[in-house]
Amino acid sequence: MSCSCKKVVATGARTTVIMQEERCFGILNSEVADLTAYKGQPKKIEITSESIINEISTFNSAALNPERARRRRQQGTSAIGGDINAELTNNGQAWMIVQAIGQLKGVGTSGDPYTILPVDSGGVASDKTAGYLQNSDLYVSEEITYNASCSDCLGYEDGFYEVDPYAMEPGFTLFVSRDGGTIGGLDGNQPTNEVWFKYLGAKVNTWSVTASPTEIATTTFSVLGREEAVVDIAEPTSISRPAINDPFSGFNGNITIDGQEECVLSFDMTVNNNLSADQFCMGDKNRNSLPEGQREVEGTITMELSDLLFYNKYIEGTSAQLIVDFDLLGDNTETMKIILPKIEFNGTTPTAGGPEVIPMELPYAAFWDDSAGSLLTTPSYAPNGFDVAVEIITAGTLV
Repeated sequence: MSCSCKKVVATGARTTVIMQEERCFGILNSEVADLTAYKGQPKKIEITSESIINEISTFNSAALNPERARRRRQQGTSAIGGDINAELTNNGQAWMIVQAIGQLKGVGTSGDPYTILPVDSGGVASDKTAGYLQNSDLYVSEEITYNASCSDCLGYEDGFYEVDPYAMEPGFTLFVSRDGGTIGGLDGNQPTNEVWFKYLGAKVNTWSVTASPTEIATTTFSVLGREEAVVDIAEPTSISRPAINDPFSGFNGNITIDGQEECVLSFDMTVNNNLSADQFCMGDKNRNSLPEGQREVEGTITMELSDLLFYNKYIEGTSAQLIVDFDLLGDNTETMKIILPKIEFNGTTPTAGGPEVIPMELPYAAFWDDSAGSLLTTPSYAPNGFDVAVEIITAGTLV
């Protein structure tokens, strides 16, 4: 009678997700030598589930034969994408929000907020973004310089490039360990370290938030990427593990509309960057780029029907200001404030579906407001306005 060993299989309970910003799209920072003013420290992101996949297209030959059978096929292009789902916190997720919106301002010390905006108030020759905060508590106003000595730097040359003030970050590398070091590697043997799925050239296509008073607030980052590699490596070094606060619940979040606190039954918002996912070049099965399209910010507010104030805004096409302020401890030390300076309502007339309370659903779309900077703790960060901004205050540190 032979003995049998315990069968070890991967379980989702052991999943680890780490992200690391890139300066050259689709290239791990460690492969770009002498990178100055930016290092891109790996950061662990808490999640509840993920669905990042590598979908490879196939081309079936149409050649005819007497057997009426398909004899040949080829593998085609590779499409990386999927969702990262999490409970909403003000810690490591901030770096993913930066990737979704564009720019990070502030140093987050002495109760001052980190401010995430879709615009860089410093102009095209500065990049006051996540990278600078990883090296010091102060950002600097200089071009990003680097030495493109890697084997394939996608056209970048030695020198510097100027940052587009309205652009998203170049992208990030996503590491996903789906087994916690328990399963075999590609050769069927036990790996030396851990099996990681590495996704280069990742960008956030959409970021969404959902909250109601009776549940933990949740968030989803829908990601597209350039390429996948399965690697047997130790956990990325110099990893940042931000202090993990409790997640926000819906009852932590106050909602004000035009400066007046309102009783809101539920709130959701989606920032959609409309990335172009079909940028393939001859000779390469992976995406060449993921250029962003026009940003769309939309969502829905659900309220009790108590008066016609907001319904009249819908009827008349009048804009409103929406601020969602999550305050974990109630003392303004652990917060996340979502600011939409100008929204306009869509929707339909509220109706009675039965004997219960009549809800009023107010779908909305956000628009750019040139004077929105006055809503920020530091107005000078957005002298030309914005359409969406996030301010985060934490007693800990994000780096």
